[in-house]
Amino acid sequence: MKQCKIKRVGILCMVLICAGIMGSIPMAVTASEKGFSIQVVDDGRELPANQEYAGLTCNIKEIYSEKRSVMASDGSESREEVMTMNLNNIWISVPDGGTRAFGIPIFSTEIQSSQERETKDKLHHVTGYDCPRLNDGIDAARKEILDGYFQKPLERFLSRYPEINPMEREYTLRLTGGGCTDREEDDTSYWDLYYALTTLSEEGESVTVATIDITKVVKARGYSVTDDAHYRIWSAENGLWRLLEEGADDLGRIWVSQLPEEDFCREDAVRAYVEEKGAGFDYLLPSGADLDVEWDCHKEKGYWYDYLVWKGNASLYEITLAIPLMEEGAGGWYMASRIRKEAADKEICEHTLSVMMQTFRGERYVHRVREGESLWSIYREYQGQNTGYEFSLFLKHSGVENPNLIYEGQYMEIPWQSRN
Repeated sequence: MKQCKIKRVGILCMVLICAGIMGSIPMAVTASEKGFSIQVVDDGRELPANQEYAGLTCNIKEIYSEKRSVMASDGSESREEVMTMNLNNIWISVPDGGTRAFGIPIFSTEIQSSQERETKDKLHHVTGYDCPRLNDGIDAARKEILDGYFQKPLERFLSRYPEINPMEREYTLRLTGGGCTDREEDDTSYWDLYYALTTLSEEGESVTVATIDITKVVKARGYSVTDDAHYRIWSAENGLWRLLEEGADDLGRIWVSQLPEEDFCREDAVRAYVEEKGAGFDYLLPSGADLDVEWDCHKEKGYWYDYLVWKGNASLYEITLAIPLMEEGAGGWYMASRIRKEAADKEICEHTLSVMMQTFRGERYVHRVREGESLWSIYREYQGQNTGYEFSLFLKHSGVENPNLIYEGQYMEIPWQSRN
């Protein structure tokens, strides 16, 4: 009968590997009757003693459907139904029909076929149980998990997905985070741990198929809690679908994210930043893919902003990175798309990214001065939307330092349309 091996990879083992003496130390191994091979990895990292909330960094203020003029790749313009949303300090629209998934990165939209949507609904599953063996603190729980605590629960969980041939795969259960929380404001204490279960696709890409969170509440509002630690295993539908999807059917993924510490207003600074990073932004290159990418950069003119656009090929995907050159102080934002090389219909993905680039703008409603415009012509362009707003007030609140000197490419605020 085939046996599974759970390899214990702790910080001590990592040190011994580096020292070149790992061969003389036996690995902790347990056997499973079902034959699932799961390697548990804990890199020994120190988890925060009083962690702060590290959830969504995206503040969703508003979302609605509207019609906007968008330009197609052939230069023609048409009115299109879009979903517009306010995220943090920007506005952006996506073509209607794209499914929006708020999370990390800040915002993403994925166009799903009906087959993908139906399959993901069937793949969604969450299971959870009390686990008294993990009650003795976060460090003791990490050791129990490293010793194979989740072997049986994960075997039962993976057996729900015969479509991916789960017994024929090798898996890695890796610690991804966690920590202790002690809140003075409500006298509450708890600890939690997070793990990701990954396997490899046929092309060698690391794919997450499930995540686990473990929580133990020690004290709630000053009262001791006697409940056991509790775990939940969540299916990762995107990863499971990735193992099932034919490359030709891929419709692509597009996302926008913020780099709060950056200010992408100068072209030379943006180019230097990307050259330093090698376009290796988070979520841009898939784990396990070939990172040696040839990037081609060009500049595109847009309605709100000009963009620096990088295009390149990884081993599995065609990737696009677009960075808007925003007004000073607007922050650092980037958009990206990823689609399988063998995808039969790339137009949907390309059009979605194009619409996002055309509609992306800072929260304060700004106008980008075009050649031949004057403050009076700009005022008249927007006046129909607020006939009671006098030109003198427009001059006062537009943010233009010298009303007699405006130039092409300058950004100015339309006061009555600003959203604070």
